[in-house]
Amino acid sequence: MGLTLIALFLAWLVVAELIYDATLGPQPPAGWLSFFYAVFTSAPGWEMIVLGISAGAVFAVLVLVIASISFPLLLDRPATLKTAIRTSVAAAARNPFPLALWGAIVAAGLALGTLPAFAGLIVVLPVLGHGTWHLYRAMVPRSGKAA
Repeated sequence: MGLTLIALFLAWLVVAELIYDATLGPQPPAGWLSFFYAVFTSAPGWEMIVLGISAGAVFAVLVLVIASISFPLLLDRPATLKTAIRTSVAAAARNPFPLALWGAIVAAGLALGTLPAFAGLIVVLPVLGHGTWHLYRAMVPRSGKAA
């Protein structure tokens, strides 16, 4: 599962590079100031922002759908990666609102956890892990089929 997420991360980096090249061009900026100026004061910069956020959202939803149930399932039961991902996708398809709400809670929790120099993650990550376990238990009954 970890290798699958690494592959998705690398694909996201490639997409981000393609978006940057398509909007601001292949030349790297002269410095941070010129980069921020190009991004926030030009039409191509705003196009890059919109495309980048859209692509990032697609990757985020994909990771949420395939990983939210897969990780706890792989820890809880003897299952193959293929079975875990299929179960996660099926559970997400049957419960889109709770999964979307959980994704928003995770995003907000991680954002809050990073504010005090990432020290808040010491509290946030175990709480999110515990919540993920309960989400898994609610969405995947003991029979193994998605709720």
